[in-house]
Amino acid sequence: MQSVRRRRVLAGIGASALVLAGTRASRAEAAVTLRLASWGAPAAPQVVNFVGAFQSMVENGSGGRIAVQSFPAGSLVNERAVPTAIQTRVVDISLTTLGSWASIVPAAGALNTVFFSPTAVGFAKAIGPGTPLFQTLDDAMAQHGVRVLAVLYNGPVVVASRAPMEAPADFRGKTVRVFDRLTAQIVQTLGGAPSTIEVADVYPALERGTVQAAIGGLEGAIGLKEYEVAKYLLATNGLFGLLMTGYVMNKSALDALPPDLQKIVLDAGHEAGRQASAAMIDAYAKELDEMRQHGMQVSLLQPGTPAYQGFATALAPLAEAQKKQFPPALVQQITDAQR
Repeated sequence: MQSVRRRRVLAGIGASALVLAGTRASRAEAAVTLRLASWGAPAAPQVVNFVGAFQSMVENGSGGRIAVQSFPAGSLVNERAVPTAIQTRVVDISLTTLGSWASIVPAAGALNTVFFSPTAVGFAKAIGPGTPLFQTLDDAMAQHGVRVLAVLYNGPVVVASRAPMEAPADFRGKTVRVFDRLTAQIVQTLGGAPSTIEVADVYPALERGTVQAAIGGLEGAIGLKEYEVAKYLLATNGLFGLLMTGYVMNKSALDALPPDLQKIVLDAGHEAGRQASAAMIDAYAKELDEMRQHGMQVSLLQPGTPAYQGFATALAPLAEAQKKQFPPALVQQITDAQR
C-alpha cells in the first residue's frame, strides 16, 4: 500500500515538474523584448502613427511572445546617434533620417539628393514596401547589420526666412541654416552660405539675424515657432529633394527571432509605415495652413510657374553632379521608380 502511495506521490511530483518546466519555457519564449527608440516630438505623425500601431501589431500578432518597449523623445537615442546605436545594438529599432546613412550606404545617399523627389501620391509606388527600390535599400543596409522596416514621407523641405526668398537670386549672399550635406550643397549651388546650426539654435539665430533663412522640415518649423522670427515660408515642392525618415532594426536582433516572428515584425513595420506616411501626407497641407494662420506669407513652388522653373534650372547642374556620384544602375532604378 505504501509502495502504491509512493508511486502516486512521485507521479504527482513528475507531473508538477513537467508543468513547471512548460511554464518556464513559455515565459522564456515570451521574454523577447524589442527596444524601440524615437526622437523629436512624441506627437509627430512619424512617431505617434507608427509606434503604437507597430507595437500593437507585433504584440498581438506574436501572441505575447514579443513585447515592444518604447523610448520616446530621444530618451534612449538622439537623432545623430542612431546609426551607431543600431549597429551596436544599444537599441533594437529606431526612427532615423535616411540622410544619416548616406556616408556608409550609397543607396541611402542616392535617395538624399535633388534627383529623388517623388510626389506624395507617387511615394508608395516609388519606394513603398515590396518595390524594387525598397528592396535595394534594405539589401544595402543589411550589409551593415541593419534592416529597413519602413521608409516614411516627411514631405519637401521648407525655407523660413526674414525676407522673401522666392527665386534663386534671393539666396545669393545670404547665410542659410542647413542640416545635412544635401541642403548645404543646395545653398552653395544657389549662391548662399550654408551654416550648420543645431535645431535648438535655429530660433535665436533667425531672431538675431545670424542667419537670414533656415532650411528644415515643416513640422520642425512649427514646433520651433519659427513663424515668430521669420515671416516668409518657401514650400519647395520637391525641388530641394525630400525629407525622409524611416524605422530601422538591428539585423542580428531580427535574425535571432524564429522565422514566424521575423515575418510578424517585418509585416508590422511595413504596415505601420504605410499608415504613418499616409498620416504625414495628410498633415503636410494642414501644417502649411497653420503657418498661414500664424501670419507667415507662404509661397508654394508649383510646376509650370516661372518660380518653379527658375529653381529647377538653377539646381539642374547639382542634380547631374549628384548622379555621377552613384552607380549608373542605381541612378536608373531611382529614375524609373519615379515614372
